[in-house]
Order: sequence, then C-alpha cells, then structure tokens
Amino acid sequence: MNILIDFIPFQHPHGVGGALSFAKAVYDRLLERIPDGVKIFGVFDSNRDFGKQYDYNRYAIDNNITLLDISVNSISEMVKKNSISVFFIAFGQFYSNYELSGITCKIIMFIHDIFDVERNDNRIDLSLHDKYTESFWEWTKRVANVCLGRNSYKARQRYKNVIELFASPNTISFTVSNYSVNALKYYFPQIKKEIFVCYSPMRNIVRNDYVEERILMEFLKKGKPYLFMIAANRIYKNASILMKVMKSIFSERNDIFLLTLNYGKTIDDRHIDIKYLSDSDLMIAYQHATALVFPSLFEGFGYPPIEAITSGTPVIASNVTSIPEILGDAGIYFSPYYPADLYRAINVLLANNDSLKDRMAKRSSEILSKQQSDLEHLIDIILNDI
Repeated sequence: MNILIDFIPFQHPHGVGGALSFAKAVYDRLLERIPDGVKIFGVFDSNRDFGKQYDYNRYAIDNNITLLDISVNSISEMVKKNSISVFFIAFGQFYSNYELSGITCKIIMFIHDIFDVERNDNRIDLSLHDKYTESFWEWTKRVANVCLGRNSYKARQRYKNVIELFASPNTISFTVSNYSVNALKYYFPQIKKEIFVCYSPMRNIVRNDYVEERILMEFLKKGKPYLFMIAANRIYKNASILMKVMKSIFSERNDIFLLTLNYGKTIDDRHIDIKYLSDSDLMIAYQHATALVFPSLFEGFGYPPIEAITSGTPVIASNVTSIPEILGDAGIYFSPYYPADLYRAINVLLANNDSLKDRMAKRSSEILSKQQSDLEHLIDIILNDI
C-alpha cells in the first residue's frame, strides 16, 4: 500500500510561488504522519527543471521518496507497477499535457485556480500595461490574442483532460478557497459533485537571526519606512498600478520608500528592487515593512497577505477574487483598476498604521487555526485507505 505524490509543482517555471509552498507544507505533515511500511513515490518530469526555492532532489533523498519520471511512464503505469493506493495531485493545473486516463487508485486532486480562463473571459489584458517593464509591442501582442480569442481557446483546451479527471466520481476534488469553488462551478458546469475547500497550509519557515541578502541588509540598516510588494514581475500581480501611484506619493513626500521583489526596474531613488529573497529574508522584509501592498488581480488563495499580518504588518489589498475571503476585515481594500483608490488606501494607512492591529491579530489566529485543521483533515483523507 503506497502513495504517489505530485512533485511537478516543484518544477514551476517561475521557480518560486504558492504552488511549491502548498505542496511542501502538505508533504512535510504527511511525512510526519506516514505509517510504518508505507512507501512514498513522487512523480516528476525530467524534461523540466526544478525550481530554486527548495532543493527537492535532496528533499526526496532525505525523506526516502522514490522519484518516478512521467516522461518515461504514464501515471496509470506508475500506479500498476508500484502498487499505489493513493495518488495525490497538489496542483492539477500542471497536468494539462499529461495522459490522465486509466488511473485505477484513489485520486485526491487540487485545482487552486483557473486564472487563465477568468483572465480571458474578463479581458483583463486589455487594461493591463506596465510601461516600465513591457514594451508596446508586447502589450499589443497580448491585446491582439485576447481580441482574436486565441488565449480563451488555449485556456479552455488546457483544462480539458484536467477537468475530466477532477469531475470524475472517483476523484476527491479540492480547491483552496470558496471563491475558487464558485469559479470552477461557473466555468465548468460539468462538475456536478461537491468540491471541498482546504485553505493552503502555512509554510514551515525557519527564520534566521540574520539577513542573507546584502541589498536588503543594507537597506534595513538605514531604518527607512517602506511599502513592500512581492512577485512584482508577474503581470497579474498588477505592479503597474502601484508604480503609477508611487510616482505621485514620491512627489508629495520624502518619508516613504518602496521595496519590490523581482520587479526588474526602479522608478525612483527611493525604490529598491531585489531579484530574489530566501524564505527567511522574505519574513524579515514583511516584519520591517510599513505595509504590504497587494494589488493582485487574481488569487486562488494568496499567501502574502496572511504571511504579512502574521508578521504584524498591515496589508493594503485589492478587493477581488479570494483576497477579501482570506484577509477578512484585517486589511485596507481598494479597487485594483483605479489608481486613485490605491492612492487613498495608502494615505489612510500612512496616516494611522496602528488602526488594524487588533483585527490583524484576530484574523491571523482564525486563519492559522483553519489552516491547521484543514491540513490535518486532508492528511486523514490521504491516509484513510492505507
């Protein structure tokens, strides 16, 4: 009686992100509870690189996980050859190009979001353009693809076999927020059964008592107040609206800085951009920030707001998709399509950044409790037939 787990999130093209964090948190707890005599296998693709956030070859070796290559054998062949009882898919979106038929064991499957489908249905690309990081030609190409329906067709085709498996009565289907449940039901009405919600578990991060990144260390030594934004290079994180607003704020006051993670450029002498932070440094950056600004246009769950308030840092967040569900009343919200609304939210926060402390502590406690209970319930389901 063995378990096959999904290592493909660790091969995410961005190398970092919520998919990796989710998978590792689940596997850490599963390994703590695994019964004696049960062997764990991990499915990966040798045609894709592993991300830099964690060393997963070392993780597999240290935890006696045997890696199986999906470019050599299909999932159904892996299941038969290795007496697999349960196949756990941490991030179903990544399986669109793989053969998923004929799997005879119990399947537990997560689809975290369907952003590419919603992005095209709502024509988000028509309003998205960052003049600092995207050329006019790149923007024109994106807009043309939307207007011609190319992206919409590709997005729906991408999910064809994934949704077929997710909707199967033999699959126990999960997602990470109530928002994502409704999105999946709306765009894929063939899903007739219940979709369970398991909030993404909090990451297990060991915080160092020192800063690894030199640029961050030197900046923190100056003791300057700063707004913080992460994953700023991803178009749907909507950094462009923050850059527009910060231009105005920089012109009006000299007592605030901007720290971004992987934006790729700076727009002012008071803008510091860092390409990469370790998990420990990221927590330190949260802790010292005046606020996290989270203008994202789409999240299935969204780790950063919860990590920020757990670090005692206020959050200025967009009011769309899952973000209000997860953050609750512990943030200052704005429309991610209106720069003036973000300008208002930042000034409200800067005028009184202690106003959210009680609500932040309460919401952090609530979410942490739900994350822990949801994780234990998920592990119970994985191990139920073992």
